[in-house]
Amino acid sequence: MRATRVLTHPTLARQRFREIAARSDTHVDLLEASLVIALEDQPALDIDAYLQQVNAWSSAIIGRLDGSQDVERVVETINQLLFDEEGFRGEDEDYYDPRSALVSEMLDRHAGLPITLSILYLEISRRVGIDAAGVSLPGRFLVKLSGYFGDIVIDPFDGGRVLSTIELQHLLDSLYGGGVKLREHHLRSFARKEVLARELAQLKAAYLAQHDLARAAASIDRLLILDQRDAFEVRDRASVAMQMHAYAFAIDCLERYLSLMPQADDRSVVREQIDYLRAWIEQN
Repeated sequence: MRATRVLTHPTLARQRFREIAARSDTHVDLLEASLVIALEDQPALDIDAYLQQVNAWSSAIIGRLDGSQDVERVVETINQLLFDEEGFRGEDEDYYDPRSALVSEMLDRHAGLPITLSILYLEISRRVGIDAAGVSLPGRFLVKLSGYFGDIVIDPFDGGRVLSTIELQHLLDSLYGGGVKLREHHLRSFARKEVLARELAQLKAAYLAQHDLARAAASIDRLLILDQRDAFEVRDRASVAMQMHAYAFAIDCLERYLSLMPQADDRSVVREQIDYLRAWIEQN
């Protein structure tokens, strides 16, 4: 998919992400947005080629369905194309490898994390006319299909397996040892921009694990494009700025954090950090 092409400057990729984030949530194409996220890291990325491939898969599924809206047939047809024929699979050995959090890499390798495989499943479901939303169960990102049939929860990381209530409880039990009961809020539908935020949070964690501060900062900046009032991301941006020795910018972030969270438990520590940074700047 990666034909030689003119490189896209990161500034243009960031602007395109801003434009996507400004859309109403229902008009956000998760695949396009995710590929634009990858574009900052991979300036030679041919976004249109990836979208054309996914559209071709979606058209093939629509053709096989021949007008059927039977949800079992829809799921079976999507799963057959993606997992049986195309060989997509879950792979989390490199959970903190940033490439694992990029949808472009998942499409290239036909393997990925729960979040990237779910984004592909969500967008193919939408393209074939099924109402689909992301669901973030602790430890596993899933897809929920909704319609006249009620709700069906699918695990794209496990070959598109349809999960029963008992199996969903087992996923929680594997994390909490039976101490958490499955509740309705565990299966809350995520808005599209929330899915993007979860993807960027994974990318941020991967870059921080590799101490790639510049790219971690870029991930946080895009999280703040999605929600400029996220106080905790503002605080994290200050932390990364301090590690990058961008002290004036760190002060701005810390002051913004306090304005968003005037009663924060760590407000005294943050004020001390601001005073220390100001003193350092004055002395140097």
